[in-house]
Amino acid sequence: MDKAAYHSRWDHIEQIQREHSNLPESGVENRAALHKVLTNTFREFVITCYCDYWRYAYQSAAFSLISERDVLIARAIKAHHWTPGIAASLSNYDLALSLIDELAAFKLTEMAIHVSYMNLQDLPKADYQALIEPHE
Repeated sequence: MDKAAYHSRWDHIEQIQREHSNLPESGVENRAALHKVLTNTFREFVITCYCDYWRYAYQSAAFSLISERDVLIARAIKAHHWTPGIAASLSNYDLALSLIDELAAFKLTEMAIHVSYMNLQDLPKADYQALIEPHE
């Protein structure tokens, strides 16, 4: 995936996070709210990249998992030996939470790391480094 595609994904996720927090797109911002939005955006970006990785891996095995939810269900079934029905009954948040060890150890591509650093610059350096470094 190229830089523009990663930026587009980041922007889309951040917009959703801003809408949920009622944070304006620009202008004077509440620093605590901005920190939360950017942290949540990064978390969702990691999940998106994780799903891309596994979607490609499963496609190579002749399985076409289209949505992120499909990928999260497949990974939860694999990780926890759940039935598809049990995994499908969970929310996306719960599925991601059930995969927290995999997500914590997931390594982003070099371009995804670059986009993350560029978009987290409004946080204190130590904060954005703490978010990104485990995924490098």
